Amino acid sequence: MDTFTEEQLQDIDGRTFPILAVLFPDELHFFRSIAIPVEIAANVAVITEGQHAQYLYLIKSGVLRVNKRHDDTIFEIGSITPGEVFGEASILYDAPAGADVRTVEPCELYQIPIEQVTDMLNSNERFMRSITQLAERRSAASALAVNPIFSTLPQAVREIILYNGQFISLEPGKVLFQEGDTDTRFMFIVLGGDAEVSMQHPQDSNKKVVFARLSSGDEVGEISVITEKAHAATVSAITPLRLLMINNDSVQAWRNRYSDFGYALYACVQHKLHHSLNALRGLMTEQDAHAITTGTLPPHKK
Repeated sequence: MDTFTEEQLQDIDGRTFPILAVLFPDELHFFRSIAIPVEIAANVAVITEGQHAQYLYLIKSGVLRVNKRHDDTIFEIGSITPGEVFGEASILYDAPAGADVRTVEPCELYQIPIEQVTDMLNSNERFMRSITQLAERRSAASALAVNPIFSTLPQAVREIILYNGQFISLEPGKVLFQEGDTDTRFMFIVLGGDAEVSMQHPQDSNKKVVFARLSSGDEVGEISVITEKAHAATVSAITPLRLLMINNDSVQAWRNRYSDFGYALYACVQHKLHHSLNALRGLMTEQDAHAITTGTLPPHKK
C-alpha cells in the first residue's frame, strides 16, 4: 500500500465528513495521521454481518449497499454514500456487525483503526454523542425495515417512529416486563442483543416454559396491543439488549389507518398465541391452555 502524507488526507475534515465536525483540530490531525486509504472494487463485502469491525470507515467516493438477514430472508435496508461513515455500531457496542456492507461500485475509503476510535469516543463527549445518535438511528431504521409488521408502514411513518421513539438498554438477566404486568403502554423492537420470552411452569414454580428467543428486528409487547390484557409472558435479556420503545397509542392509530399494518400485526399475534398454545399442551388442560393463549384473541377488526 502506498504511503500517504497528511497533506494528501486533508479531506478528512468536518466539511467532507460532517460527523467529524465535533472533533478538535488536534484530533482531526491525529485521525489524518493514522487513516489508511483503501480502494475497493465493486461487489466486495467490506463488513459481513456477524463480523467484529476492525475499523471505522469513512467514504471518500463510491456507493455501498447495506443488507441484513432476518429469519431466512435478506433485506436491502439502504445505501451509504460519500461523506458518510460506517462500522460505528460494532465499535460503539463492542458487538458483531448487524448487517453486511458491500460496494456497489469501486469505492475509496479511509480506515480508522478501532482502538484509536474508541480512545477518541472516550475522550470527546460530543463525538461519542454524535456516533451514538447515528448508531441508534441506523439500527432502528434497519430493525423497522426488516420487521414483518413495521415494514408495511409508509417510509414517512417509519421516519416518525425514529423521531419519536425512545431507546433503552438492558443488561443480561434484566427483565423488560414480567408475566402479569399491567403496564402495556409500549411495545418494543429489538435493535441488538438477544432476549428470552417465557412464563412460569404451570406445575412447578421453580421452572419456566420458554416460548421464544428474540433478536434484532423482532417485536415484543405487541400481544397486549391486540388482546388489551396484561402481559402474558416475561421478557428478559440474555445478552446486552438494546430496544426501540414505541407508544401503543400510536400503534393503535396506525392499526386503524393502515390496513396492511393492522393485518400484519394481528397475524403476528395470532401466530404467537398458537405457538404458545402448542408449547403449553401437555402441561395443563387444553381448555386452560386455550384460555390464556388463543382464547384471549379478539376478532380481527376489518
